[in-house]
Amino acid sequence: MLNFLQQNQIMDIAGLEEKVKDMYGRQFDIRDELKPVERRLKVLDEHIKQADIYLTHKGNKARTEAEEILFTAAGKYLKGVMNGKTTLPTKAWRAERDKLTAERNRPNGEYVSLKNEVKEVEKIRKSVDIIMREEMPRTQPKRTQDMEL
Repeated sequence: MLNFLQQNQIMDIAGLEEKVKDMYGRQFDIRDELKPVERRLKVLDEHIKQADIYLTHKGNKARTEAEEILFTAAGKYLKGVMNGKTTLPTKAWRAERDKLTAERNRPNGEYVSLKNEVKEVEKIRKSVDIIMREEMPRTQPKRTQDMEL
């Protein structure tokens, strides 16, 4: 606890509160940075999943009823995302997914690290708060007779 306070040159409660606020702000910034990447990855995963289903059953004429339903649904899905193109860009989708996954790993690792650090700082803040509450009654008069009027 003391080590963290010294490393961050925190000398008072206000400094600790400011550090916590900054950490939460950075955590929210990273989360916001990751949201569009996560959304795009979800879309790409669905495209790839549907393409795999479609390609698996495309040449098979003896499909079961369940396979036929999956094949037809995948075909309709892909028709909606292909914008008139006839060749499935599964290779491009996979490459984009791999690139985005790699890009996501850096801020995601930073986010997890920061999240763990925030947990530790919250423990410090709670400890300081407990200490402060214990000190308050000692410094205040115990009876109204002891108070100056």
